[in-house]
Amino acid sequence: MVKKEEKVKRVSRNEAANQVVAAVKGKTTLTQLAEKANALVVESGGPDKVQGIAWHVKRALASGEAFGILKITRPTDVMVERVKS
Repeated sequence: MVKKEEKVKRVSRNEAANQVVAAVKGKTTLTQLAEKANALVVESGGPDKVQGIAWHVKRALASGEAFGILKITRPTDVMVERVKS
């Protein structure tokens, strides 16, 4: 019998951004988070667009900051630090 290939669930840019922002531990940057989120999208068969996904990551970060979960500083690159678990 021929086994069917497992279907990989496509991850949207918004879902990937939410996943990487939820997983923030310690300090990181917007660029690093965007690259991680982009890798999730590409692994699921989506397009390789780091700049496009950075917007979704910024939106997720703004939500985290509004809820007091993240602290965002903006010297040159957006620095992100988790303040609550």
